[in-house]
Amino acid sequence: MAVYKIFASADASLYSNQPARNTGLDEILEVSVKNSDQPLNYFVDPVPSEPLLQDDLRRSLILFSQQDLDKIKTFRTGSWKTNLRLYLANAENLTTSYSLEIREVSDNWTMGTGKLSDNPQTRNGVCWYSTGSFTTAANNWTNPQYYLTPGGGSWTLNYATQSFGYKDSKDVDVDITNIATSWFLGTGNYGVIVKHPQSIENNSGSYIGLSFFSVDTHTIYPPTIEMKWDDSSYSTGSLSVINNTNTVVTLANNTNVYKYGTDKFKFRINARDKYPTRVFTTSSLYTTNKALPQTSYWALQDVKTEDMVINFDTSYTKISCDSTSSYFNMYMNGLEPERYYKVLIRTDLADGESWEVDNNLIFKVVR
Repeated sequence: MAVYKIFASADASLYSNQPARNTGLDEILEVSVKNSDQPLNYFVDPVPSEPLLQDDLRRSLILFSQQDLDKIKTFRTGSWKTNLRLYLANAENLTTSYSLEIREVSDNWTMGTGKLSDNPQTRNGVCWYSTGSFTTAANNWTNPQYYLTPGGGSWTLNYATQSFGYKDSKDVDVDITNIATSWFLGTGNYGVIVKHPQSIENNSGSYIGLSFFSVDTHTIYPPTIEMKWDDSSYSTGSLSVINNTNTVVTLANNTNVYKYGTDKFKFRINARDKYPTRVFTTSSLYTTNKALPQTSYWALQDVKTEDMVINFDTSYTKISCDSTSSYFNMYMNGLEPERYYKVLIRTDLADGESWEVDNNLIFKVVR
């Protein structure tokens, strides 16, 4: 199996109530609807005696480098899927259930170097009105999609949605394979835009606020796409297969420190009986390696935060086997450098028992 992570190369939030402002360097991405009951169209001068009520839509653009995507194409095999991962920083006025849309952007845009707090506001990159530096009241998105204030991005018919229930995690983890397929076909990679559905955005009384960590957040939670495919192979050769939990599992070749940017490292697994059957032999019974069952999987956890970086997946984190040992491949350039990670192993035995191994199999990724 293989899991390959790509961090975002650019992102920015778009604000309908500050339509010329660039926020390319903000640490937070906003996906919110905070409409008043009587929204203001910015292209129509308000009546002086009326209060300045307004629409307040906030959408976020995220781009992933085509160079990184092309690199995956060189070793991606078989069936595959791609998920977008965004990590929630703050939420306001959540309902028991809601949904988000992830749309494929159709126009090229420039990230810029602005922040929401800049005074005067920075206008050297993408904004609600414009794909680049804003200089005129004319919107230059090719096919703007908006409520009242013209602009707000432009996108294709390619999209994905994620629904959230009352007890669900509020982090975004959504399958965007259809969008990634378009990028791989070379039809243009301008990233994605994350927004609320039109029915929510077009409601003058809607109020729901979501903030996610951006690529400039300086945490371990930047926007990420996670490419998964099954490259597992299982052939035990002369190895016996374990059939109970009385087994000691270690990593045979863990060097403990790995350089960020390493494309792939093959971790080999030593699995031996904890209480071997006594037989006459000239070698130690405690060094006899066995194979994990074919229904075995690996996962990766951040040691400090205990967050699951890569969770167990019966389709895409399968453990392979050859005549030497069980093994799995790890792509180090999809991990945050200067952090410690722990490998977890789970085996589903034939009797239905699920056995998870946490033996402090730890390594560090360095710059």
